[in-house]
Amino acid sequence: MRLITAALIGLFHCSTLFAQFSWYLEQQIPVSAGEVTSIALSGDGRFLAFGDQRGHVHVWDVEAGRALHDAGGHNGSVDVVLFDSKNRLLISGGTDGNIRIWDLYSGRPEKTISDFRSRILDLTLSPDDRFLAAAGNRNELYVWEFPMGTLKGKLQGHRKKVAGAAFSINGDQILSVGMDRQMIIWSLNTLGIVRKTDIEARTIRGSGIDVKTAAFSFDRQFVGVGIEEHILAKGGRSMIFKYNMSFYDWKTGGEIATLSGNRKDLAFFSISPDKKYVITDNSTLQTPRLSIWNIQSGLIEQNYPIGGPMSCAAFSQDGRWIAVGYRDPQNGSRSHVNVWRISGMDGYSPFASSEVKSATPSGFGSSVKLTTTAEPLIQYGEKIRMAVLYFDSPGLDREIAQTATYLLEGRLGNSPFVEMVERNQINQVIEELKYQMSGMTTSNAVEIGRHLNAEYVLLGSLNKLGSLLILSAKLVNVETSQIEGTREVQCANATIENISDMVSALAPAIAKY
Repeated sequence: MRLITAALIGLFHCSTLFAQFSWYLEQQIPVSAGEVTSIALSGDGRFLAFGDQRGHVHVWDVEAGRALHDAGGHNGSVDVVLFDSKNRLLISGGTDGNIRIWDLYSGRPEKTISDFRSRILDLTLSPDDRFLAAAGNRNELYVWEFPMGTLKGKLQGHRKKVAGAAFSINGDQILSVGMDRQMIIWSLNTLGIVRKTDIEARTIRGSGIDVKTAAFSFDRQFVGVGIEEHILAKGGRSMIFKYNMSFYDWKTGGEIATLSGNRKDLAFFSISPDKKYVITDNSTLQTPRLSIWNIQSGLIEQNYPIGGPMSCAAFSQDGRWIAVGYRDPQNGSRSHVNVWRISGMDGYSPFASSEVKSATPSGFGSSVKLTTTAEPLIQYGEKIRMAVLYFDSPGLDREIAQTATYLLEGRLGNSPFVEMVERNQINQVIEELKYQMSGMTTSNAVEIGRHLNAEYVLLGSLNKLGSLLILSAKLVNVETSQIEGTREVQCANATIENISDMVSALAPAIAKY
């Protein structure tokens, strides 16, 4: 038993099933000036800035938990706020097409840039703070010398407005993501196009896609694109919509991975500084919630309830803070900004070596996928009594299969439709019947189930084919001796540490939570 417990501890320690960081609510800031429309945290994690729909820019000292400034100045919503690298200046832009540069400490406006003359959706500064670029409701980007505001040039090549842009880590290039489904890299020296990449990340054959937003890793190794995928349902009477995040390598333009399954339109999302996580608004009509996705596995690790519909979110560069803006559903003229303190997350340092660590040239590493239908085998009615037998694991260490069994058993125990048979009772019956722990047939399972007064028995196996791990389970009805359904999860480029991610994907397909 000690060996099994040690294996479990080791698997949880190495696994990414549960987020390796912890977070707790530090501040809840009320905002009376309508919806919070943009948010940013300074590079040192000390300051929080957010804009609202009435044109105000708010600055907070996060560590001290107090407001520093509340300045007007924009005519319309403030759609983007940005700190310079020295945390001395704050830049804002919005629907009025103006860019305002503020002194962070005094709150005084230092300069206004009015060349863009259209709604500004994104602002980006070069790492040395020498150049500022703006994207928005134009099919071109503008670049200025900073902070003087002298126009350096216009980057023309998109056919529709630009959702987002960022300077490269060296500051010699700009990458822009357009709603024309084009991703363009520009040379800052020549203001010409270096490379164009089509954004064609589909999960349904023949579907249409619309680019909604973009997010960039702090080290500029990859870019994330928020996509709405749509297709006419069979019969032609309705549409099917999917909301995906597709990630692309900055250097090559190659698609790395696509995360599918967000429940609503990706109007915003944010990438953590350690490149392991993404936060999204994953609310349902009844439940506003923030989801934390594991980028590598493509699974949601945590859901956090929020007090109302969300509008923006940001990580701090040092990995110590998450900030989210949301509306008060009881009073539409009020909003809140929640600030969580994080522990256990690595920050990003511009002086550290930073590369995308990938097990394959085209991916982040492992990729977990449910290969059967996701509809739960057990999803209604009174609780059923179920026994989970030890999984088979041909070619793998027996303790690994036992660990997978325990993990799945623990997950299924959270279902309101399942009553789990205790493990020691299962072991006792197997010993009395003189069965081996592995190699169980359906008839063996039925006999064990009858001795346990169980209504269902779950059989499973864990197989490894090269770098592919396959976790499969079949649900056996003890009364009829029939297999009522099977579910299977595969993980490409897998290591043993990915088993917990696979269990996380498999469990809700067996019993509804």
